[in-house]
Amino acid sequence: MTRIRTYPFMGFPAIDSPLFSSTFRSPMPHSIRTKENSAPAAPGPRSAVFLLLLLFLSLAADAKAERFGDFSYSSNSSTVTITRYSGSGARVTIPGKIGDLPVTSIGSRSFYRCTGLTGVTIPGSVTSIGAEAFSRCAGLSGVIIPGSVTSIGVRSFLGCTGLTGVTLPGGVTSIEDEAFSGCTGLTGVIIPGSVTSIGVRSFFGCTGLTSVTLPGSVTAIEDEAFSGCTGLTRVTIPGSVTSIGHYSFLGCTGLTSVTIPDSLTSIGMGAFYGCAGLTSVTIPDSLTAIGMGAFSGCAALLNMYVAPGNPAYKSVGGVLFNSGETTLLQYPEGRTGPYLIPASVRDIGVYAFSRCTGLTDITIPASVTSISNYTFSYCTGLTNITIPPSVTSIGNTAFSGCTRLTSITIPGSVTSIGDEAFQLCTGLTSLTIPDGVTSIGDAAFQLCTGLTSIIIPDSLTSIGTGSFSGCTGLTGVTIPGSLTSIGDSSFSGCTGLTRVTIPGSVTSIGHYSFLGCTGLTSVTIPGSVNSIGNYAFSSCENLQNVIFKGNAPSVGR
Repeated sequence: MTRIRTYPFMGFPAIDSPLFSSTFRSPMPHSIRTKENSAPAAPGPRSAVFLLLLLFLSLAADAKAERFGDFSYSSNSSTVTITRYSGSGARVTIPGKIGDLPVTSIGSRSFYRCTGLTGVTIPGSVTSIGAEAFSRCAGLSGVIIPGSVTSIGVRSFLGCTGLTGVTLPGGVTSIEDEAFSGCTGLTGVIIPGSVTSIGVRSFFGCTGLTSVTLPGSVTAIEDEAFSGCTGLTRVTIPGSVTSIGHYSFLGCTGLTSVTIPDSLTSIGMGAFYGCAGLTSVTIPDSLTAIGMGAFSGCAALLNMYVAPGNPAYKSVGGVLFNSGETTLLQYPEGRTGPYLIPASVRDIGVYAFSRCTGLTDITIPASVTSISNYTFSYCTGLTNITIPPSVTSIGNTAFSGCTRLTSITIPGSVTSIGDEAFQLCTGLTSLTIPDGVTSIGDAAFQLCTGLTSIIIPDSLTSIGTGSFSGCTGLTGVTIPGSLTSIGDSSFSGCTGLTRVTIPGSVTSIGHYSFLGCTGLTSVTIPGSVNSIGNYAFSSCENLQNVIFKGNAPSVGR
């Protein structure tokens, strides 16, 4: 069964996915757990009793709920909380008082999914707006939040797609998680000087937002705060900010410049991933921690500068290194032509050259001992690469998607080839895996459709799931005597395969191993094989002869 396996960047889809086209909806590893995406376990007997008790109390509370026109509310001896609006009015004025008591709170989900609501006036007596209070009010275009409000709950205006602008009062100290997430019509927001933190996903997917000025009181921009704000062209980060969270500005494709203040000490993983409009970045001397892939996917990036006093990082010719120049961390993706990695480099960072589509040739010095995960993935302009004999391992997805790569020399020093290492290298026509390689990872050469021949060494002890699946140009393969099993889907979909030699060392043939190999006409199964997995030779339409040299093994479906 041919299936493209993917290793999303730290939990979110690769840049080819819908996440980077328009929707930006993929869940992240640091995402909020919401009612929509949570999956609680089934309750046990005690939990069931507890839930029934809660339901009873909830029903009892509803039975006692008080009404004032279209509003349901609860009260104590001094204040009133609006708990639900059940009317159909387009423009609603929340009362300042009910009876002799002031309305001080708009409760959780009070106006949840009131899609006909277009405007709301909140009285000056209100001090708090609860979680999801106006969540998914798609028609809401205007709301006036009075200066009395000091607390705005999580997801309070989530999905209010008609909301165009909002002014937050001076008493608010934080913008809570997902407060304005998915407000696609929002073009401007005024954040007061009282706010100290911008919460997780607070403006996630606000595609209409064009510019943001953060006040000098803000010290932290949390994870995914402005992720997917594709219309954002400018953001001013004040000198008070010390940290930018993971994926904070991910996929802000319109962002052309960003000023990183001297106060900043850390930038999270993928913070500016996919900001295709960024052309240059300057790292201040205060910044000592940059997360993995923080500036990956920035297709127009030409230079990365570092302040001279920075103790952790250094720029050499606009390329980002650690201060000792022993690790190459980020090569600007907008550059074209060949590149010679300095001889001082011992390590190449994860994503260091990923999606450098203009890179045509790369020289790796003999000081490098490993090629990290994703290092050269989707370098579609790369035609040639020589791996030095110092390298012992090739990481996951290291060269995946290098479609113009026609040849590669893997030295005898390499002992392992990672998952998807050469997946979708469609220009690769032949490959010699040297003696010394003991393992080939899952989908390592999957969908290398131009590959016609491959030499597998006797040192190999493991072939991962789908290693050569979908290699439609492959005509023959000899499995070495060092292997005891053929992994699941290893050669599935290899429609050009006419010959396969299975050695006497093999004891099992995995599920779907040769599924859809329509060119196979005959297969000899050695006597050592004692099990054949489900659909191992299914859809091999021209297979006429299967010869068992020993007792017929157990055969799956």
